[in-house]
Amino acid sequence: MNLQKTVLLLTIPLFWLPRCTDESPLISLNESIVVEAYLYAGEPVDDIKLMGTLPLDADSADVPPPINTATVRLIKNGTSYELQLAPGDSGYYHYTGDDLSVETGDRFRLEIEYMDLLVSAETTVPEAPQNVQLSGTTLKVPDFTDFEGMREWFESGEENRDLVLTWDNDSAQFFYVTLQNLDEDPEPVESGFNERFRGFITPPINDDRYAVRAMTFTHLGHYQIDVYRVNQEYVDLYESRNQDSRDLNEPLTNISNGLGVFTAFNFVSSEFTVTQ
Repeated sequence: MNLQKTVLLLTIPLFWLPRCTDESPLISLNESIVVEAYLYAGEPVDDIKLMGTLPLDADSADVPPPINTATVRLIKNGTSYELQLAPGDSGYYHYTGDDLSVETGDRFRLEIEYMDLLVSAETTVPEAPQNVQLSGTTLKVPDFTDFEGMREWFESGEENRDLVLTWDNDSAQFFYVTLQNLDEDPEPVESGFNERFRGFITPPINDDRYAVRAMTFTHLGHYQIDVYRVNQEYVDLYESRNQDSRDLNEPLTNISNGLGVFTAFNFVSSEFTVTQ
């Protein structure tokens, strides 16, 4: 689960000097706050991150400063749960008790007190993807040193080379798919191709299937593939991530008095084995 969360954070853009909009009033650069807050159904609350903003003339390699002095709480069904700062200078906050659950249909409010600001947002935990099916449990990659075997493998057709992950999507909702190798020391595939990742995350997709291509694998072993149902607030922010920093129109956000996103996900996992 940790890999999916880590990769997910990479999809969120850096935020620059905010400007005034109807949804997010103008606030001082020194008091600006960027929220990356994610809840996962059935998982502990440990993925709430707070950062400052970067000025327009900041270097592209600069990292937004973490905010470690805020008061952070989640409110569910009228009950408030105060989050604690995670160890280290990271800006991450988590809930340390065992009396808070994240379940389908739960409505959460996030409140953050920071430098005389009250920053807030709300989200609802979506339903898990329905009728998730993987077309097989084993995916075979070819022996790239056997040219005759490679030719036969290519001619066997996609239905024999690849796996297909499917799910229901009758209402044109958005999903994303993650993949990770579960082995501690997986055996690499000797292919002659450039090194690629042993895991990945897709952009939000408005679809009901995803093809797992055998040619994309760099390692053999045991894999987990997850399909996540995505709320609209995440889709909005993702689609606005590539704006030019010279354009002062801030990214779409569901954060009041701040920037970023507070959203929830629900997912279903499947597993398969890659052999050669």
